[in-house]
Amino acid sequence: MIAWLKLTMPALLVGIVILHTRAFAAGAGASDPAASGVPSAADVSDPTVKVLFDPALEGGVPELMLFPRPGTGHPVPVWVRAYVLDDDDRPVTRAEQVLTVDDTLRYVLPVEERREFVGVAVLPHRDAADPWYEFRALYLGGAPVLEYDAAGVTVPPDDFQEYWDEARERLAGIPVNPRIEPVPEFESETGRLYRVTLQSWDDIDIVGWYVVPAELSLSEMESGSDAPDDQSGSVTGTSSTDAGRMRYPAIQIMPGWGAEQPPMDRTADGYITFSLNPRSHGPSKAYFETPVAHHLWNIDRPEEYYYRAAYMDGVRGLDFLSDRPEVDPQRIAVEGGSQGGAFALALAGLDARVAAAVANVPYISNIPDYIRLSTGGSGASFLERIKDPETGEAAARSLAYIDVANLAYSISAPTQIIVGVQDRVTPPLNGVVAYNRIPDGVPAELLREFTAGHEISPFMRESNRRWYETHLR
Repeated sequence: MIAWLKLTMPALLVGIVILHTRAFAAGAGASDPAASGVPSAADVSDPTVKVLFDPALEGGVPELMLFPRPGTGHPVPVWVRAYVLDDDDRPVTRAEQVLTVDDTLRYVLPVEERREFVGVAVLPHRDAADPWYEFRALYLGGAPVLEYDAAGVTVPPDDFQEYWDEARERLAGIPVNPRIEPVPEFESETGRLYRVTLQSWDDIDIVGWYVVPAELSLSEMESGSDAPDDQSGSVTGTSSTDAGRMRYPAIQIMPGWGAEQPPMDRTADGYITFSLNPRSHGPSKAYFETPVAHHLWNIDRPEEYYYRAAYMDGVRGLDFLSDRPEVDPQRIAVEGGSQGGAFALALAGLDARVAAAVANVPYISNIPDYIRLSTGGSGASFLERIKDPETGEAAARSLAYIDVANLAYSISAPTQIIVGVQDRVTPPLNGVVAYNRIPDGVPAELLREFTAGHEISPFMRESNRRWYETHLR
């Protein structure tokens, strides 16, 4: 295995997981994603049918698979409507009909041989106000979408590098001023928890949860600031040696949209973790909370847009970790799911101190396509803003600066991206484009879990753990 070689072999189906990698490919299993029974990941409150959508990432035509729910006991009629988005991003019906679902049924979407966004909705009846399910796909005339990198579609502004250089310079002028407080009510067999408050962008405080090996007390961490740099512990090592203090690999984890990132104790595996809540998330809301949904805050002011500040909050977390005497500064990883996955990719592109990155179901990637493909979450609100005749141009520019697909060109750390093929909130193309923009020579892996929706599944967690074992030891 040559870890830095970009392979051109076809993707392999591993059970329900499809692996596309520059580092290695492993294992093969059943080729039918429904072979082991009807999956539940795409389930909603529909009492009659379940579905799986194949967006034809490997080429061909998108199709929908419908299954009767176990115990239904009779054929189920549903209304299926296929459509295409027109030039104004409005759905135009191409076909609609009643389908009777009494066994596995495959419905192939009608397409034209050109680039287009196609969609399909499953409704209880023709006049239903809301669909049970709705999926969209980018169709490229039958060509493999896995090779798509959105060239000419998702484009960095001309002053992209200057925008981020100025942001880093602006942050550097603000002292970190860490305040570390023990949380005695939390203690595991292997870990201790501390609340950490940092001074960040615009002098706003942010809060993170810092979990270190139980053998390290706060006083020991402070007194160990002169520990030798070469005392780096393995993930199964102890916290100190006769020669000096050990330094541990650390993982900075950031939250999904609007959520709090709680403490994550991975000390049993030998990792320090820093669960960082950017502004307007979790305990950081005590210091600043946006007056509107945070993803829209200052969207028409690129220099002050929310995600510019929030990415700098992530950089501030790396400032803290890289200065800690118990952390090995050469082994700092970033991780997250959904919005947190976007943070992971953004920080890997912005900061060379990142040694490994893990992004599950990443958000705000390849935004021009993402906001047309998503049928849930905040994609529609972004689309509405960029179509505003007064502020749309500025909003589109803000989004181009913070689009993690544009930042992926600068990633130099080993990076794992995992997408759920059934994800209607952050569609799988988000991860595909970011992956395709990571420079050749950088170890990178794209995994597609066919039955997963917008979630961080057990498979994703285990795959993340494997990535760290390979790239963060």
